[in-house]
Amino acid sequence: MIREFVKIKNHRIDLLLPKDFIYDEVEVIVLPKAEFDYWNSEEVAQIGKIGQVSKSFEEDDEDYSKW
Repeated sequence: MIREFVKIKNHRIDLLLPKDFIYDEVEVIVLPKAEFDYWNSEEVAQIGKIGQVSKSFEEDDEDYSKW
């Protein structure tokens, strides 16, 4: 996962991906920085893993790591 804060210029943003980034498609989510800058990197990393760490699934036998 890459998290980066960028400046908007003429309603455009530019992202430079690392050379070892081998994927053909990405999902881009654009959030205004001022409203969401309180999220730390650990919280952002947990996005998409909610089913794996939720206490409501403790007694569930489903293997959520395969989702």
